[in-house]
Amino acid sequence: MISKRILLVCVVTILASQLVVFAQKPAKTAPKLKPSADKPAPGINPSTVLATVGGDPITYGELETAYKRNMNRKHTQLSNVRKDSVMDFLNLYVRYRLKVKDAYSRGLEKDSAVMAEVQSNRKLLSETFLYDKKVVEPNIEKYVERRKKEVQIGVIVIAIPQGENADTTAAYRKAMNCIKLVQNGGDFKKIASDSTEDKTNKENGGVLPYLTSLGGIIKPLEDAAYSLKPGQVYPEPVRARYVYLVVKLFNEQPKMAIRASQIIVPTFDGEDSVAVANRADSLVKALNGKPKSAFADAAKSLSQDKASADKGGDLGAYYTRSLGFEAEQRKLLPEFEDIMFSLKDGEVGKASTVYGWHIIRRDSTKTFNAETEKDAVKKLYKKYYFEDDKRTYLEETKKKLGFKWDEQNLNIMLEKLSNNKSTVDSNWYSQLDGVRDKAVYSMPGKSITIGAFADSLKKRSDMRGVSFNKNGLQNAMSKLSDPAVVGEAVKTLESEYADFAALIKEFKDGILLFKVEEQEVWGKLKFDSTAARGYYDTTKTRYQTEYKYDVSEIYFNADTTAKRVYDIANRTTTASAFEEIAAANTQRAGYKDKKGKWGVISVKNNKLAQLIDPMKPKAGDIIGPLPFEKGYTVVRVNAVETPRQKTFEEAIPDFAPVFQDLTQKRLSEEWLNKLKEKFAVSINTNTVNSLFK
Repeated sequence: MISKRILLVCVVTILASQLVVFAQKPAKTAPKLKPSADKPAPGINPSTVLATVGGDPITYGELETAYKRNMNRKHTQLSNVRKDSVMDFLNLYVRYRLKVKDAYSRGLEKDSAVMAEVQSNRKLLSETFLYDKKVVEPNIEKYVERRKKEVQIGVIVIAIPQGENADTTAAYRKAMNCIKLVQNGGDFKKIASDSTEDKTNKENGGVLPYLTSLGGIIKPLEDAAYSLKPGQVYPEPVRARYVYLVVKLFNEQPKMAIRASQIIVPTFDGEDSVAVANRADSLVKALNGKPKSAFADAAKSLSQDKASADKGGDLGAYYTRSLGFEAEQRKLLPEFEDIMFSLKDGEVGKASTVYGWHIIRRDSTKTFNAETEKDAVKKLYKKYYFEDDKRTYLEETKKKLGFKWDEQNLNIMLEKLSNNKSTVDSNWYSQLDGVRDKAVYSMPGKSITIGAFADSLKKRSDMRGVSFNKNGLQNAMSKLSDPAVVGEAVKTLESEYADFAALIKEFKDGILLFKVEEQEVWGKLKFDSTAARGYYDTTKTRYQTEYKYDVSEIYFNADTTAKRVYDIANRTTTASAFEEIAAANTQRAGYKDKKGKWGVISVKNNKLAQLIDPMKPKAGDIIGPLPFEKGYTVVRVNAVETPRQKTFEEAIPDFAPVFQDLTQKRLSEEWLNKLKEKFAVSINTNTVNSLFK
């Protein structure tokens, strides 16, 4: 039976009453940029030249990078692509390079609109790229490595007094005393039961379920846990928001995911526990060594857990010690989990829980795969730790670049505001009179005065409620200085990272391509009626009008009335006689006054015309009654317009898209032919033939 506990419930309950161990979910961040190309296939030099355009080489590495930009091909090595497909793509890429080279030859890269658009794109890309390179990538390998293991730790929770001037010395001393007791051989579980200040923590001797990296605990606790060897205690208290934590590593295991099945042994009326246990033993003996199908049959016929019994006992998903059934956020009972992990694949064992005896079969095991986990690790890292690491990076970068407080003037500002709690107070702003011109913060090329800082605190909605203490003002200043430090840090991205330089060039070339095509193709793509008429004259037999019918109708809600009126209407010989009957009998809203007249309707876009068209009626025919629109219809065909060849003007909507497409292709080909004369193109056929099959 599966316990519906929330993942790592013990950790949560340890820190009840706002004692936060779990990391808070940060604000959403921009999606990660992926500019870097995969490495070329082993054995192929990425600088191998496949073609030249106007003397500029197209290398294997460049072509493969371009090929992989298509999401459907991002994992495809170019060396594995058929030669004819490579040649098709190479020819397309040569056309692209010719057009871009023409744009540069015209000096379009110096156009102010192009330069502004390039800078706009750079601004959008640079911040995400910066954080990716400076914060995310350096950490991913570390967390992938950690995720290979699951750790079981114990914690002793010592509450920290809250408040700006609260004295935390006693709490720290108590935590250190616990650490020394454990280091000197004391029983951690007993010390936890005696000293911890959390009720649940006291009951379980401080021992938590298995954890894994990025599993939802705060970063300082994870860092401490993964720095230890089994049996070691962390040498100093781990500081969380409201508590100190004494941390000991009890055990570590390779991370593995297990698929299992179960049978809950039924209990019969009057049967004692010994008899049930004996039947559990018998089932284990009977099913051990048997195929999974035998266990599934037994589960379907015997198990008291109907949810899993219907699936042959299958628990529905792979399970890990640290994350349980991750997608559903549920964990098994410890007694069940312990037995399941003690078995080998295919073995059957038993476990006793509050739900009775479980017969457990370990069906299969998946070990941790670092490569397939990387994307998941990146997502989890951004969810739990990225914001803290980003803050650390920004503060370190500020120091390097010379961003700093004027501590003396900051203290003056705090002193002036000492009678106010926050920006919510009404009179704080006036308290700064006389010190507004003092510089409180400096950055390259700029200083922020107390007055300018106060103006931001007063006017910006995101500054409302800022506390007038050092921490509050520092957080507020970060909102002002962070964009500036990012602006400074991204200035050198092109020189630091070749892939960023290539990315920006790609965007620039794309903008130039659009500009030059606008001049050579789209700007010239006007509808030439003379040329269009010539095209029409050679293709006019393709353009025919649709079948159309001029009809009048009598509509009924019931078929009995429809049949009676049809018999009367069918004896009429003129349209006017039919219309008089329609005016008296039709039940279609708004059509009595029209005497049932629909006028001319087309098979192409009218359902009534589509209803009668298969009968190919002639003028004067009366049709019906036919089921139509939740009722019944009787239709008189007043006239039939058979298909005919469309005139030039009528046919324009039909052929204009094709004609314009042909014109666009002609303009493009004429332009490309000129470019090939201007910029010599050479395909290294021998090289291509040697690399591709």
